Amino acid sequence: MSAIKPLVLLTGPNGFVGAHVLATLLSHNYRVRGTVRSLAKATFLSHQHSTAINSGDLTFVEVPDIQAPGALDAAVKDADYICHVASPYFVSTNDPIKELVEPAVNGTRNVVSSALKSKTLKRMTIMSSFASVVDLSKNPRAGYVYTSEDWDPVTEEEAKSNGYMGYHASKTFAERAAWEMYRDAKAKGEIEWDLVTFCPPMIYGPPVHEADVAKGVAGLNTSISRLVISVQGKDPAFAPRVATPGLPAWVDVRDVAEAHLRSLTLDKGVSERFLLCGGVDYFEDGLAGLRAKGEKGLGEEGAKVDISKHFALDRSKAEKQLGLKFTPFQKSVEDSWEQVKKLGYHLA
Repeated sequence: MSAIKPLVLLTGPNGFVGAHVLATLLSHNYRVRGTVRSLAKATFLSHQHSTAINSGDLTFVEVPDIQAPGALDAAVKDADYICHVASPYFVSTNDPIKELVEPAVNGTRNVVSSALKSKTLKRMTIMSSFASVVDLSKNPRAGYVYTSEDWDPVTEEEAKSNGYMGYHASKTFAERAAWEMYRDAKAKGEIEWDLVTFCPPMIYGPPVHEADVAKGVAGLNTSISRLVISVQGKDPAFAPRVATPGLPAWVDVRDVAEAHLRSLTLDKGVSERFLLCGGVDYFEDGLAGLRAKGEKGLGEEGAKVDISKHFALDRSKAEKQLGLKFTPFQKSVEDSWEQVKKLGYHLA
């Protein structure tokens, strides 16, 4: 009789990153229990992974409000690992605290609270963001190399000012809360499991989650929508040229999913904060291949990056401890573009 596959509780499996984490885990001999706000939201993934559904390797549980006290207590039961990926990513809001900060912090606190009650858990991963690392007041901070020791100094007062600062605060406060709860419980000897957090910058790569094609590019997730509009030369601030990104640091979504997978097999006792970064590039830097083959629908040539004018991220810890090899930017851009076309978008 074969050994029972380890069980991973995955929050946000129907998001851009979560869908990749889900596919990666299933293809590497894990069972996955995904949390969704309603079971109707699992329909697309159930069809996509019908074999795993039929074998029982993939199940879904309904968690209408991840902020509700004890919302994940039942979902955590018997899980060997937790991958907490669900968190809002948008910056357009009239109330950053209520719509961004509170959901991120309360959701993370809830997941950690449920994890603290588990008797089977070995490791928990939390998808944070480079937003919890970067100091916006010092941008573009040319020549500076951010490491996992850096934290965004954003304050609650700054978070109230706009959605952009609210998003940064949401990631910073949520990750800090997780580490505080974890270290407090560890110091008291209440838990034996380990914690890993990931801090990626902009995430690109081919979307495999459900996209609403009827809404046009707006029906894609935030980062891919931004990528497509930018390389088409349709960003009003740069049109008709290819736009430059507000944050040129990036990572491919497949590398983020691989990082989640590899972190689960780290030695017991290893708790780390990992920066994930493929490089620092402008959109035009990824278009050489598409331009060479005469791809239709691209904007006029835009600016290319001068790395000396920007900060960098130290990704050596992820390379050494997780053995990650990061996807080149050109491949990430090309694969994103081709996948968006496959979804039914007419980009020419």
